[in-house]
Amino acid sequence: MRQHAREVQRQRAMREKRTRRILIGGVVALGVAAVVGFLVFQAQSLPGRGVALMANAQQHIDKGATHAAYNSTPPTSGPHWNIAGEAPVPWGISKEQIPDEAQIHNLEHGGINIQYNCRDCPELAQQMEDFYTRWWPDHKLSLFPASSKIVVAPYYTMPSRIALTAWGRIETMDTWDEQKAVAFIEAWRNKGPEQTP
Repeated sequence: MRQHAREVQRQRAMREKRTRRILIGGVVALGVAAVVGFLVFQAQSLPGRGVALMANAQQHIDKGATHAAYNSTPPTSGPHWNIAGEAPVPWGISKEQIPDEAQIHNLEHGGINIQYNCRDCPELAQQMEDFYTRWWPDHKLSLFPASSKIVVAPYYTMPSRIALTAWGRIETMDTWDEQKAVAFIEAWRNKGPEQTP
């Protein structure tokens, strides 16, 4: 009789222990799901879309050196040049397409590239240049007041008509949308891994 009572009690204790484990596991799973859901929602609500950082994203390479293909066009990270006068390129407006390996160095410094893909669209290029000229003097960075950390340039080989890039982020457009551009710049300018002018 005592042995039977002990066996019943042992089985009851095992069921209670198993129930506690299931409840704790459920609470932990719900907590993890809530955190993941919040992070996904937060990432989706930020301007542009994330692009995975490439292996050796901050690697400096020599001009002409071979490297893995970039995982976005225009690129948002990856091996790049560190050449005085060439990479990073001067902030501002460029009438020439900037080599990928040079523009990535600007992104690494927290820069934003605003690029357009058309040769016969002077009005589109002018819209972006006018935006840059008008916007940045009133939106200087406190630590780098002489540096806009924005480059406007053509990029003739990208699939989209307009692209804004930052370190690990890209926003594409078919037509110039200043509101979207400002949101992207305000979210990502000066957020690269190296904070220098």
